[in-house]
Amino acid sequence: MEKDNVSYTSMQEPEIKGKFHCFILLGQSNMAGYAKALESDKVKDPRILVLGFDDNPELGRVKDKWDIACPPLHESWWGAVGVGDWFAKTIIDKIPEGDTLGLIPCALSGQKIEVFMKSEPDSKYEWVVNRVKLAQEKGGVIEGILFHQGESNNGDPEWPNKVKTLLEDLKKDLSLGDIPFLAGELLYSGGCAGHNELVHKLPSLIDNCYIISAEGLEGDPSDTQWRLHFGHEATVELGKRYAKTMIKALGW
Repeated sequence: MEKDNVSYTSMQEPEIKGKFHCFILLGQSNMAGYAKALESDKVKDPRILVLGFDDNPELGRVKDKWDIACPPLHESWWGAVGVGDWFAKTIIDKIPEGDTLGLIPCALSGQKIEVFMKSEPDSKYEWVVNRVKLAQEKGGVIEGILFHQGESNNGDPEWPNKVKTLLEDLKKDLSLGDIPFLAGELLYSGGCAGHNELVHKLPSLIDNCYIISAEGLEGDPSDTQWRLHFGHEATVELGKRYAKTMIKALGW
């Protein structure tokens, strides 16, 4: 497809200036986003970049290439605002003016934690690793991981240990060190609220782990089938909560 007589697949990536502070977005649909993005979510900051999740001709975005961030950061067809959008809009104020922020979207809607694990058949583990390496090859410093997953493993008592194993493998294979790992609570309403008991076990298993509260956040009224997803304002607020916790964790 061509845009303005230039193949969008060959468009030049934006310049990365200064230190490249990168964050991994990992999990399932509530990390990717469910509520539709509004125009107010789409205001761009040239200092905030995203690694293309898929080809998005409408935005001129290309899979595995850097672009100025705006929603959707994940699946093009869904058009959602996600946690990463307002995380970035909030934390950018703490990054020196000459530096750049990079988001690495790796959430897969509707998937169990096993889908990401290195030891599982048909795992997406190497896909995640390869995307992070694309950032590292550009000089990206992985500052932290934003994680929101659990709905598809609702109530699985082994889930906390599976998350621990996944994180240990990622840290080892990507030489990440003990970077902050922020795990979000699931929606308090709906059928997965009880899984939050397992979410709260993570800090006892994972160093430098923080829990992001979902208290007071409402579900999306259009989600009548699953009743698991955060609404628009809740997603915006959740992103801000991740940012505020990450700022404290990094000492920024």
